[in-house]
Amino acid sequence: MAKGLPATIRPMLARLTRRPFDSPAHIFELKWDGMRALAFLEGGRLRLQARNLKDLTKRFPDLRGLPQAVAADRTVLDGELVCLDADGRPSYSLLRERLRGNAAHPRVHYIAFDALFVGGRPLIGHRLIERKRLLASVLEGNDVAQASEFIEGDGKAFFDATCEHGLEGVMAKEKASPYLPGARSSSWQKIKRLRECEFVIAGYDFDGGARPFVSLILGLYDPGRQLRYAGRVSEGFPDDEARAVHSLLQGLVSKGCPFETPPPQDRLAYWCRPDLVCRVSYGEFTPNGHLRYPVYLGLREDKPADDCRVEDAPSWPGSLR
Repeated sequence: MAKGLPATIRPMLARLTRRPFDSPAHIFELKWDGMRALAFLEGGRLRLQARNLKDLTKRFPDLRGLPQAVAADRTVLDGELVCLDADGRPSYSLLRERLRGNAAHPRVHYIAFDALFVGGRPLIGHRLIERKRLLASVLEGNDVAQASEFIEGDGKAFFDATCEHGLEGVMAKEKASPYLPGARSSSWQKIKRLRECEFVIAGYDFDGGARPFVSLILGLYDPGRQLRYAGRVSEGFPDDEARAVHSLLQGLVSKGCPFETPPPQDRLAYWCRPDLVCRVSYGEFTPNGHLRYPVYLGLREDKPADDCRVEDAPSWPGSLR
């Protein structure tokens, strides 16, 4: 017998995987560059829940028509709120612009990739491939919402195709996996398109803890030969590597900030002469030229610092050139 919908559901989370793969046991779909949201549909009304369980409904009045796209009442969908650019690609930058403003522009779309309840019937314990089929049967795509398409088996080719189109990456999900609310499970894996580039180390942050530093402060030279702040990297440091980098930076500490415009500081920052170079992988740059998803890969003692230029950094915002 169908029951009422729960007040909240914690979304299932994915683990990060570095390399794409093929698997007959998995489906592969686009990793939408948006904001996670569960859509509760009951009595013709919509309620949107964020990943942190907060109610988002009033912030997105342009999604009021979502219940009319679903041919079943008392339904809960899992998906992403996305903004699309002029080429129809999801753009987190546009979504962030929307989140900062009060107007319903840019317009938000709902991309559903899972069904947790349909007609009041819980599907959480069902296999993913069955939930996908039910989702496709009840969600009639329109200009407000659509179901996320997927392929089976060919993960590598699909990942390559998303990279060629400048998309963020793919999700690999086991066909037989149940939905695990609040769990970060290897049944779901996210494979991000990563870029790599060399950056000048302009300093480091310290918080008084046992680690030699919290993060490295990174920069790139612009065409005017001014060092531009490019963000911070705090991931990817084995203990021995962190100690070795810190030892080298100790000999470069200086009183002056090497950036023309000093970056924001939340911790004690030690500025350094911009002589040392490191290689970093990352997802993209924000519109103001700051790294997203940076991971330290190692030092490049063979590369001069003045060769680290914004024009050579993949995805550096054209508006900042």
